[in-house]
Amino acid sequence: MKLQECINFLLTKAQNTVFTYFKRELSCLDVTPIQYATLKCLWEQDGQMPSQLAEALNLDSSTVTGILGRLEDKKLIERSFRVDDRRKVIVHLTEEGRSLEVPVNEIITRLNHEVTNGLSPEDLALFHKQLDLITNNAAKLNNQS
Repeated sequence: MKLQECINFLLTKAQNTVFTYFKRELSCLDVTPIQYATLKCLWEQDGQMPSQLAEALNLDSSTVTGILGRLEDKKLIERSFRVDDRRKVIVHLTEEGRSLEVPVNEIITRLNHEVTNGLSPEDLALFHKQLDLITNNAAKLNNQS
């Protein structure tokens, strides 16, 4: 099999190229793509535990801890302990974190349109379906080990 036929290579190449573009375009707001994804989870439901964010983002807890630390340094989130269980941390948006929702979502919407330019709505829906199938197949294989 040629390298250009390997699904892992093709997905990585696409992901790296898109990530680099998104990173550059979001830099004006001092937000990275993974920070955007974390903020998006909190914009949809504020007050989540890091474990909930890790599950939603499909990341391990140590990676999420690092992301949260950087977001906290930027004063976009704050972490506090649950009143009923001091062992559990809750993540909340700050006012500054909330204020980024509209400008970040505007950029993300534009970037999504730009990188999918040339795909019809039907093609894009099929692409999403195919990515889900690949993801689910790989997840099943990972769980067999």
